[in-house]
Amino acid sequence: MSTVRTVWQQGAMSTTLETVPPMELIDHIGSTFLGTPGGVQYHHTTGIPKLKQIRNCYFVFLRRSGNMLGSIGYALRETRAGEQTYKSWLVRYFSIKAPLRTSQQTRRQVKQRPIRDRSVSLIKDVANFFHDNPERLIDPDVQEMPKAILYSLVEKNNERSRNFAEIGGYEKTGDVLSFMFSRLRKRHNIEVEPLQDSELPYMRSLLRDFYRGHAFYFENNLFLDDNYYVLRENGEIIAGLQANEEMWEISTIGNATLDRFVKLLTRIPFIGRRFRYEAMKFLGIEGIWFKEGRGDAVYRLLEGVLARKDHYLALMIMDTRAPEYLNFKKRKRLGPVNTILGSFEAGFYTRFYAFPEAEKEEVAARPAYISIYDNT
Repeated sequence: MSTVRTVWQQGAMSTTLETVPPMELIDHIGSTFLGTPGGVQYHHTTGIPKLKQIRNCYFVFLRRSGNMLGSIGYALRETRAGEQTYKSWLVRYFSIKAPLRTSQQTRRQVKQRPIRDRSVSLIKDVANFFHDNPERLIDPDVQEMPKAILYSLVEKNNERSRNFAEIGGYEKTGDVLSFMFSRLRKRHNIEVEPLQDSELPYMRSLLRDFYRGHAFYFENNLFLDDNYYVLRENGEIIAGLQANEEMWEISTIGNATLDRFVKLLTRIPFIGRRFRYEAMKFLGIEGIWFKEGRGDAVYRLLEGVLARKDHYLALMIMDTRAPEYLNFKKRKRLGPVNTILGSFEAGFYTRFYAFPEAEKEEVAARPAYISIYDNT
């Protein structure tokens, strides 16, 4: 059931807090290409179903005369760092539909303001009330400030989002890379299988131990739709991962010459059957686990899952400090798509509330668990 509450109003401008995404946001997300100028720009074709199904997410909207100008989503979840659990808010669906102006000047009288100024305006009118105390997302009248963390991924070249994070009091606490794993031929001889229901508690225990050194670990997006796959050796699980089927529509990869080159390549039937701009199908991978000393098994598992699910491409997003990322960095062999496109950089930004400084530094120093489901 949707809850809508107006928390600020001045003339035709208002800020509302809502618990269900309205059609205006759904339509806007559905028609918007993500990414930054000079980089990859893409559309999440699976993003709208996820948006409609999202739970425990609070949406803040800036409106003028009832029309949405900007939006921010805050997804609430309980995350783990070692043995500790924390109330955490992932900041998502940050969008500005139009330059924000507070006066009635005409376009001839107003020069286009720089991105930072428009972001300042959005922060001032929308976010500060909640960034001062995120518990207000649940109850705008609350007085207490419990221990909590806001966090967000910001693409390296996305100036607007980076300004949003800095103005909102976030600090950059980590570096994140997204990268592709691809194979041109399927390896059907690798026996992989979905995790059995009876083994779920055991796998959950293995994952919690594996990610004990991380922060922001949570399991909400794991084991979805029976898409957690494992590789066995002599009956023992030696590697596992979650593999969600995703699809993007690519507008550009940020370089006109490279765009033309890739489009020419995809005209070759052998390549075009595997990779297409208009429907870039891939597996979104997270929740990687491997037995100590068996990082090699992750490659076999990925190749086997790609073949089983009739895909050639997988996407991963990882903190560069994380052991699962270092396993790929050490072994390389990511395939031709990564060779052409390379990796894409982002920052991991956090803001801590009611934390002793030593505890804050301890959590921030850990590699962050990144959920692919949240970012595709």
